[in-house]
Amino acid sequence: MKKLILIFIIGLFLNPLFSQEEEKPESAAATLDELLELVKQGRFAESEEASEREDRFRTERNRQQKLLSDAKAERARLERIAEELEAQFEANDAKLVVLEEQLKERLGSLYEMFGHLQSTASDSLARFEESITAAQFGKDREVFLSDLAKKMSEGVSLASIPELERLWFELLRELEASGSVEKFNATVVDNNGNATEEDVVRVGTFNAVAEGSYLSYLKTRGAYEVLPRQPARYTGGTYDLFDESSGFVQFGVDPTGPQGGTLLSNLITLPTFSEKIAQGRFVGYLILVLLAISAAVFIWRFYILYGVRRGVNAEAAGKGSGNNALSRVMKVAEEAKDADTETLELKMAEQILAERPAIEAYIWVVKLIAAVAPLLGLFGTIIGMINTFQAITLFGTGDPKTMASGISEALVTTWLGLMCAIPSVFMAAILANYSKGILSIIEEQSTGMVAARSEGKA
Repeated sequence: MKKLILIFIIGLFLNPLFSQEEEKPESAAATLDELLELVKQGRFAESEEASEREDRFRTERNRQQKLLSDAKAERARLERIAEELEAQFEANDAKLVVLEEQLKERLGSLYEMFGHLQSTASDSLARFEESITAAQFGKDREVFLSDLAKKMSEGVSLASIPELERLWFELLRELEASGSVEKFNATVVDNNGNATEEDVVRVGTFNAVAEGSYLSYLKTRGAYEVLPRQPARYTGGTYDLFDESSGFVQFGVDPTGPQGGTLLSNLITLPTFSEKIAQGRFVGYLILVLLAISAAVFIWRFYILYGVRRGVNAEAAGKGSGNNALSRVMKVAEEAKDADTETLELKMAEQILAERPAIEAYIWVVKLIAAVAPLLGLFGTIIGMINTFQAITLFGTGDPKTMASGISEALVTTWLGLMCAIPSVFMAAILANYSKGILSIIEEQSTGMVAARSEGKA
């Protein structure tokens, strides 16, 4: 009975397991014996599958064990090779130390020559690459110096006699070039990037010029390059260099650098006259307009007054054409020949007063411009200072360039105002004195006529 109950309980536990299998059993158990038989068959299948898994695991474990043993053997082999190489390296290093000591002993004082030649070649190479003579002497010397410096840095073989002579020659040639003026043909690159072959005059190692242009050395192309902006006041000397073959020529040399150093750089960055005027902005242009008006009025009025004075002088000499200020005054005297002296004097004074406005016309314009121009300059100065303080408020005082525009405007307008006022004062004085001279001649002649009439009646 207990046996049946045990089989029944096992059957209850195994029934759900068999129900989950993908393949259904061929036949269901009808009796307890059949059920027991089925349980035995299931246990046999599970034990067979477990045996297969164990076999696969043993096989894989054996394979991994073999791989591990092979890796350990390879590591041991490589370690042996590394030990051999390390021992060989230490032996070679020790041998190298001995050989170097032997080399130093055999070279003796010549060993220092490697260092001297290397430093000399390297320094000369750096200087010659930037030298203005590079375009004249070519790239061969730079290649030679580079190879020599590399050879000396290795410290294996000494420089040969031809190499030492070549180094000595290049140093002397550069030294000689620093004190000579030579003319030769070279490649010149203009501001548009076009390269042409032109005659170039090199002044020492300071400047190289073409006709009308200062040049700089363009290292990347091994040619000369026209400066983007020329120092206009010194370019005239470049033509003299090409025209003269001996003697002395006045020429602007920049001794501060091999390619026209800081002095030339500062000169070409200075603003031109038109750029200075542009810094004055609207007020500056207005002052220049007033200066042009003042000059135009002066020229116009001086031409008219010159003609009036010639007519007056001719009339006073008795050679006049009868169409001038003095002739009109004399005509009044002729028309009032029967009048008394006082009446004649009054009529002539009236005519002189009538002639005065035409003679003194528009002089007031020049005087007004002479007075207004400094005020406009002061006005521009105030605007410039306001702009300067605004820049300081926005950007601070760390960068002077932010304040340069306002300061330039303030100073340029003051300069333009004085430049307009000073000549205007002179022009107004000239016109005033010239017109006063004409009126003096007329008054002198009229007074003489009145005196003659008074003597005649007396």
